[in-house]
Amino acid sequence: MLRLCSTSQSRKQILEQHKIPFIQCDNGFDEEQLPLCEPRNFVYQATLGKHKSALKQYGLELPLLVVDSVIDCGEVLQRKAKNEEQARAFLESQSGKTLKILTCAILHCEKFFYMDLSQTCFEFLPFTQKDLESYLQSGLWANKAGAVMVEGFHQNYIKRQIGTTSNAMGLHIESFLPFLRIAK
Repeated sequence: MLRLCSTSQSRKQILEQHKIPFIQCDNGFDEEQLPLCEPRNFVYQATLGKHKSALKQYGLELPLLVVDSVIDCGEVLQRKAKNEEQARAFLESQSGKTLKILTCAILHCEKFFYMDLSQTCFEFLPFTQKDLESYLQSGLWANKAGAVMVEGFHQNYIKRQIGTTSNAMGLHIESFLPFLRIAK
């Protein structure tokens, strides 16, 4: 059993698919306080901040899994869109372009501390206006870094992918599986 310190439905789904027992909770860390705009630095510092908050709040009674993901689109940081207008701007900047999904995660238990920073690159075909409007109206972009949903809207536009889909969905589970056996 581990403690997933994230409210992400995608991360929850990944753990469930791998039959990993967990409880899900928030860690209470406010990413807005980070005055960083370089994507790799932001995701790293946000994960460290979330870890510190989770460790203080929950301790190590259960192994902690703390995760953050961001989008690097042309070296511009894209986090969760605050509204539909921002989601539209993110999506328009991604159409026909290449972006990187950066996911940083920490697995911490009494036996060890493991940190992973992974990247998945996507080259996209141009989005159709009809599909873009439908996606925006659906609201499925909410709570997704850069409004990216590779298992949904973006899937039909992938021209090329380098890296794992699990990382793109917010948790590079392949890097953690060997350590989860030890964490029990």
